[in-house]
Amino acid sequence: MTKEEALKGFAYLGAVWFGNSKQHFAFSAYDRLNGWNKLADKWKEEAEEEWDEAEEVLNRLVELGCKPADLQEAMKTIEFPFYDDPKQQIESDYEPTAVKQLSELAQAFADDYPTQKLILKWIDGEKDHMAWEAQYLHLIDRLGYDNFLMAMM
Repeated sequence: MTKEEALKGFAYLGAVWFGNSKQHFAFSAYDRLNGWNKLADKWKEEAEEEWDEAEEVLNRLVELGCKPADLQEAMKTIEFPFYDDPKQQIESDYEPTAVKQLSELAQAFADDYPTQKLILKWIDGEKDHMAWEAQYLHLIDRLGYDNFLMAMM
């Protein structure tokens, strides 16, 4: 991967986190309105973390000489669907290849320790994110959907 491709990938990552943050805030608000407060709290926590990560990406991009327009360009290529159904919310967000993609991006920044360090930190966060989603999907299968929703109240 060339340096230019790596920077585009890094900008894309920031765009994903900005978009996911907005999406997860919407999921949180909707779930809270329906009384699924535990799930709403989890989405809100994720939204806040993703917003912080998106800010870190943008700050690092600026330090590397990129402009906010680079991030805006990346955001034009991504759609963030909003789901009313909590199971769809979780399934749509569950991305098993994310850690692999982040690892490849970290390798592309092997000569840029500050950027690589940020990406490596985010890999740990992504592993945690994937773990809770897998846990919730497992609970849906094990408890049944209605019982899962009751447990989220």
